[in-house]
Amino acid sequence: MNIVQLPIEQIEIPADHVRSNLDEQKLTDLVSSISEVGLLHPIIVIADGERYKLVAGARRLAACIKLGYERIPAFVLSGDASVRQIQIIENIQREDLNPVDRAEAVQLFIQENKLSVLQASKRLGVPRTTINDWLSILDLDEKYQNAVINNYYGGSSSLTLSHVGLAKRFARKVGSEKMVNTVLDAVLYYGLTRAETRRILKLVGSARNLSIDQAVRKVRLIPQKRDVKEETSTWSVEQLVDSLSKSGDFLVKTKPDNLRLLSVDQRREVARRARALQKLLDEVLEVVEAPNLESSIS
Repeated sequence: MNIVQLPIEQIEIPADHVRSNLDEQKLTDLVSSISEVGLLHPIIVIADGERYKLVAGARRLAACIKLGYERIPAFVLSGDASVRQIQIIENIQREDLNPVDRAEAVQLFIQENKLSVLQASKRLGVPRTTINDWLSILDLDEKYQNAVINNYYGGSSSLTLSHVGLAKRFARKVGSEKMVNTVLDAVLYYGLTRAETRRILKLVGSARNLSIDQAVRKVRLIPQKRDVKEETSTWSVEQLVDSLSKSGDFLVKTKPDNLRLLSVDQRREVARRARALQKLLDEVLEVVEAPNLESSIS
C-alpha cells in the first residue's frame, strides 16, 4: 500500500461503518493535535469506482474536515482486502468501540466471512476466550447492555463484561438460563465487584439452599432487605436541585487553563464521568420537559 493524497470530497463513510458515534472530546483533542503537528497516521480507504470508501480513520477524517483540509493522506487497499477485519483491528487497538459496538462488529465480521470463533480470534489476533466474552453481551436484555456501556463510560453502573462472563458460566453450571439475570440484577443492586461476585457464586454453588442475597450477606455488610421497593428510597426535589446547583457552581469555577494541565489519564477520566453525567441529565430533561408531564400529574 502506498500513501496518496486524496480529495476529501471523494471519500465516503459506509452506512455500516463499525463506529456508531464519535466522541466529541476526543475529536476536539485530535483537531488541536493535527493543527499543531499535522496528521501523523493516514486513513485507510478502499477504491470504489472513481470514489473511495472509508475503512479506518473516521475521527481523523472528521478532524481534517473541521480544519478545512481539502486533501488527506490515505492508504488505498486492493479490492480483495478484508475491510471489516481492518476496521475492527484498528478500533480494538485504539479502544474506540464501546462493548456493544465492538461485539456487533465482531459478530458481523464472523458472519460475513463464515468463520468460527477460533478462526476469528486468529484473524483478529485476539484470544478465543476474549472473543467469547465480547460476544456474550449480545444476547443480554437491553437494560444490562446499557449498564455495561454506562460502566464503560465511567458511569455509576458496576456491571462489566467480566460480571457477564461469571453469570453465564454459573448459569450453565446450575442448568438455569434465568440465573444470568438473577446474578446481574444482584451485581447492579449491590454494586458488586468482580471478586465479590465470584466469591458469592462460589458460596451459592457449594450450598444449593443458599440464595444470592444470603451469600452477599456472608461476603459483606449490606443494607437491610432487598425486597424494599426502590421507590421508597429517600430523596426530595430540594435535594436534587441543591445537588445540581452545587455541581453547577463547581463547574463555573473550573478554569479551562487548569483542565489543560491535567494528565492524559486525568483528562480521560474527567471526560468519561462527564459523558455519563451528561447522559443522566439528558434522561432527566427528557422526563421533566415532556409535553404531557403536567397533565399526567394534575
